Amino acid sequence: MLLYFSKFTHQVSKFSVVVLGLLILTLFSPNLYGQEEDLFGDSEGDSLLFGDEFDLGGDDFSFETDDEADSETDVSSEDDFFGDFGEEEDTEEEAEVDTTEVDEWGIDSDDDYESLITRTAEGDILEDVTDHPLELGKYVKGTILEDTGFTLSFYSPQVVPEELNTWFSYMDVSLTTELPWHFTFEPVELSFSVDISSFNFVNSFPVGGEFKGFSVMPLARAEIYGAELELGLGMFTPTFGAMAGLGYSYQYHSLFFSAGYRWNWAYNIEPIGSSWWLEPRFTAGIKFW
Repeated sequence: MLLYFSKFTHQVSKFSVVVLGLLILTLFSPNLYGQEEDLFGDSEGDSLLFGDEFDLGGDDFSFETDDEADSETDVSSEDDFFGDFGEEEDTEEEAEVDTTEVDEWGIDSDDDYESLITRTAEGDILEDVTDHPLELGKYVKGTILEDTGFTLSFYSPQVVPEELNTWFSYMDVSLTTELPWHFTFEPVELSFSVDISSFNFVNSFPVGGEFKGFSVMPLARAEIYGAELELGLGMFTPTFGAMAGLGYSYQYHSLFFSAGYRWNWAYNIEPIGSSWWLEPRFTAGIKFW
């Protein structure tokens, strides 16, 4: 019995030593504590689900210090999830400054409009026609001379029939007034005019006689690529007659020059009756259209 009590006492003393050691360890180690484990990572902000930081366009849901927030705000302002709004604003301001110097066509001065080219409906390039001093139509806008013109011709009969072989002829002149009626049927241009021409024939053999005066002829003229065809019907005073012409003209702005032949026919020439003649004509004129 005494031996059993001795063993029990020895075991109690060993247990007391262990308990006393744990108490001493606890007293001298107050900073030791059990840390709860974060389901999404450690307690310092590391998350298994979202990583170190989770950023939705600059808004951070993670908990951080003020210094870290300021630094990340500077970084996020440079590179945002939806773009760099600061640079876009600067670009828009620069674009506004640039466009105020030019118009919607990109022309920064009125002089540049003169260098523009346009295109026709067929797509052909049409260069801008500059104003020329000889474009005389602009000087008569709104006057009685608008869309009119004048020509002056010199001519003399060259080819005549047998009954006019003994008749002398002379140099004659004509003045033509263009009427303000012009029609264009591409590539034909149709115009109308009134021609006043002189004529002078003197018979020398076998009997005397003369045929001279002025003719008044309304004319219709068709022009295509410079070639002219004209027809007229009127008076060779004191008789009536007709004329037809064919020629070619060259135009330089409002001025033009032409050369060709005109055929004339008169109903009654005393004492030979009706006859015709052919004369070359040289013409200079001006157009106000």
